[in-house]
Amino acid sequence: MAKSVKRPAAVPKRKPVRPLLLAGGLGLIWFLQFQQGGAEPDGPPWSFALILGMRLVADFVGAWVAIATVQFVFALGRLGLAHLRADPERDIG
Repeated sequence: MAKSVKRPAAVPKRKPVRPLLLAGGLGLIWFLQFQQGGAEPDGPPWSFALILGMRLVADFVGAWVAIATVQFVFALGRLGLAHLRADPERDIG
């Protein structure tokens, strides 16, 4: 490559940790706000911890799906706006 040709500046990558942290926080909030009963009272003691752990994981996954859905809707909106702006013959009104 010639010395006079400059390389394009690298686009900073989006950190994927933020949506995961947000999903973790939302999942924990949902877990604490809407927690219902646990295991059977006459069941083994480890079953209560297992059920609570499974509910926490389910709340985390639910929050992750909700965040991904919102991100997808915003991406579709941006794509639609870019498509409308790129077509000069279309009259938006």
